[in-house]
Amino acid sequence: MKNKTLEQVKSYIAKAQTCVINITADWCSDCIDQSHNLDAFNDALEKKQITCYTIAVQAQKNIYLSTEHREFTELLGGHGFPRTVLFIEGKMADADNVEIISSEQLTELSQQFLQQL
Repeated sequence: MKNKTLEQVKSYIAKAQTCVINITADWCSDCIDQSHNLDAFNDALEKKQITCYTIAVQAQKNIYLSTEHREFTELLGGHGFPRTVLFIEGKMADADNVEIISSEQLTELSQQFLQQL
């Protein structure tokens, strides 16, 4: 997963990229736990040329980095971290993936995403 700014992530979506956006919060222990298990998830998707991006939207609990970060999070399904979202050709295809943390859960999610392509 590549850490990106909000502007970068929006740019990838606007270019109609097929990608995965992982929304996290710096204070979130589940996000930290998930980060230790992302390698296999990322590798499975990159084999199909799908890039995964991570964006942190909160540094402190319930305080977004900006109004734009809050609006972006709400657009992708709202509060609940980490939230992992599949975009296919710039359109949100699968956003209801919250608190997918373990290696096993992430492997299942990568397979679910790949089936949608």
